[in-house]
Amino acid sequence: MKYTNLLKTLSFKSSPMGSANARQMVFLGSDILEGFQFNFILGVYDQPGDWAPNRGAHSHNFDEVLIFFGYDPRDMNYLGSEMSLALGQEWEVHKFNTPTVVPAPRGSAHCPLITEKVYKPFGHFHLALSPQYTANKVLKEGVTDGNKYSNSIKNMVAKKGPGGADAVQLVEVSGAALDGLNINFVMSLYNQSGPWTRSTHAHPYDEVLVFFGHNTDDLTDLGAEITIELGPDHEKHTFYKSTAICLPKGLPHFPVICNKVTRPYRMMQVGLGTQYLIS
Repeated sequence: MKYTNLLKTLSFKSSPMGSANARQMVFLGSDILEGFQFNFILGVYDQPGDWAPNRGAHSHNFDEVLIFFGYDPRDMNYLGSEMSLALGQEWEVHKFNTPTVVPAPRGSAHCPLITEKVYKPFGHFHLALSPQYTANKVLKEGVTDGNKYSNSIKNMVAKKGPGGADAVQLVEVSGAALDGLNINFVMSLYNQSGPWTRSTHAHPYDEVLVFFGHNTDDLTDLGAEITIELGPDHEKHTFYKSTAICLPKGLPHFPVICNKVTRPYRMMQVGLGTQYLIS
């Protein structure tokens, strides 16, 4: 099989009980993601508190996107928590309780990040345009009127998808909506078996597909069996655990068939370009 190396079964690590940081989390860097200038974190969170106690704010020498979403298997517009995130060197505090995306351009300060209340376990993606994760501490300095960074808190509203075996709900976000960052993403919810509607295509940029489930006790459990075709010869690959698939630019991929589904599942499609394009 020529493209087996492009499929990465996700292995989630557990955090100590009682921690506000991820109860289960996976981190993949460029060394795993086929050399892409990209790293990501996916986790589940279910405890109130500061995600990184006493660490304050930090910034990065790369662009980053912070995504907060719920694991509700029926409605992507439900977050399940109340959050507080500080932005800028002033540590301007912003609160939200719906699915939210926050672009953090290179050099911009963010955090502390605090979970104030939890109603149901919820999720977080960190998408970073860098081979590896590094951070620089930012000391608090100055004050604002409380709205200097308001435009950085962007509500993610899911819309109805094609349905059937394809997405029943989805969120589409371009780089233009992320302050011009060189990234676009689509998060989609699926709940039926059968073929997706999209046919074979390729992109003029690298892309990562992250298939993950709603079992917040075990995020390795995808809840479905998926077959995807890769390459010009339509090499078939089947998996049933949460999996990331690296798609180098120009590589044909799809169709996708959900062979069976035991619980709703999702797919996060991340393109390393400002907008979704097919080549």
